[in-house]
Amino acid sequence: MKYYNLQLISIIFSVAVCTPTALSNEVIQTDEKQRQSASLPSVSPSILPSLLAAFNQGDRQTVSRYLLENINPESIGMYGIEAHIGGMLNNRNTHGKLTLVKHLSMNGSNERAQVIAEHNQFSYILHVNRTTTQPYKINYFYLAEAKSETVIKRKINVDEFKTQLNKFLDNVANHDAFSGTVLVAKNKQVLFQQAFGQANKSFEIANNLSTKFSLGSMNKMFTAIATLQLIGRGKLNFEDKLIDYVDSSWLPKKEAEQITIRQLLTHTSGLGNFFTDEFNNSSKGNYRELSSYKNIIASTPLLFTPGTSNRYSSSGMHMLGLVIEKVSGDSYYDYVDKNIYKEANMVNSASYELDAITPNLAIGYLKMAHSDSWVNNYYSSGIKGGPAGGGYSTVTDLYNFSQALIQFKLLSKEMTEQAYSNKVQYNSPAWYGYGFVVSGAIDDRVVGHNGASLGVDAQLDIHLDKDVVVIILANQSDVVAPVRRKVNELISQL
Repeated sequence: MKYYNLQLISIIFSVAVCTPTALSNEVIQTDEKQRQSASLPSVSPSILPSLLAAFNQGDRQTVSRYLLENINPESIGMYGIEAHIGGMLNNRNTHGKLTLVKHLSMNGSNERAQVIAEHNQFSYILHVNRTTTQPYKINYFYLAEAKSETVIKRKINVDEFKTQLNKFLDNVANHDAFSGTVLVAKNKQVLFQQAFGQANKSFEIANNLSTKFSLGSMNKMFTAIATLQLIGRGKLNFEDKLIDYVDSSWLPKKEAEQITIRQLLTHTSGLGNFFTDEFNNSSKGNYRELSSYKNIIASTPLLFTPGTSNRYSSSGMHMLGLVIEKVSGDSYYDYVDKNIYKEANMVNSASYELDAITPNLAIGYLKMAHSDSWVNNYYSSGIKGGPAGGGYSTVTDLYNFSQALIQFKLLSKEMTEQAYSNKVQYNSPAWYGYGFVVSGAIDDRVVGHNGASLGVDAQLDIHLDKDVVVIILANQSDVVAPVRRKVNELISQL
């Protein structure tokens, strides 16, 4: 089973749905008359009718047969057919049937249509990229949030906020389209916190507000903060070379002497990700220590000359974990526990070993190509999380973390502001600081991080200018984006 490929498809789909860059800039008006009269153009060949039919049918056999017949063989070779099947099954489970509202365009290899999702009633743009010659095959497809026509909505009070959000979450949870916990706070007051779904489906154990969820890549925030703490204490510098802290058994000397601490923090080091074939095909029980990843990282060449470009890099964050150990004299896990978790009163947060008994730990679930039922994610990730991700926490702990961060209990004010401001001057992505995703508007800056993996979906949004914190943790693939969208919609009405 090609777990990494399915993980990549899952992450790509999640990002396409929830990031600002994926949002359609076209203002679309939707009404019932439009929906009922929607039809595809007579221009041939449109691939949307057959794609929507297979998606809406939704069963594994139909989806598998359709994708095997219609996905470009090159795309199958790149990701594996299991990835495409699993991606469609998970998103069918999240969104329900898609109702066509309006065909928007068909231009060369690209086709776009507006659709309404059954489970959350949100409007999306379905993008399909296909080959331009017969036989017409799909290269890829995804949903992006449709930017609705600007409508001045009436203000609501806190009770209405709670009622409407709870109604939405009950609905998606009843459709098995969300399993997790949600916390929303404004002006230092928790307005909403609730748990939905099951932490363990085999034994029908419900999630609760103390359930520990995998954070995926959220741990990158903690690794960045630990690094910035050491810089703030004068024990480390942004321009220090990686070669000063790790030996050549990790990276060739000529590579490690080019890479700086700043480049590791900003995903500009040239290092890639350790989710390689070696990782996929090996026992996940082997990955219990930071040193367990040495062979993979050492054997993976740089993607580009350090500092000249950017590529989201779990291997880069992992290397920062080694630097933290070298400089502090503590293990990575002990350092983070002592200097971040304890300082922020995060009492239920750690990188737990998954073969140990940890009370109230959520198991991740997803749809996969080989099964008609839910599949757990036991065999998809390392036995223990690390500097790049895979730790566990609760919504309460993450709220405490957000408050410690913005009250400058973890870093100085100057260093905190550096952490969540973009670093485009260093060729870093415009949406990334030092370990934090940065987005929003001038008067509504949003910082935090997401986490997405097989059976894992997580989001932390800290609205700095509006004093709002949104935390969504889920033990299910591809379910956070609609919840986040609804929360943001309701927050705008408060």
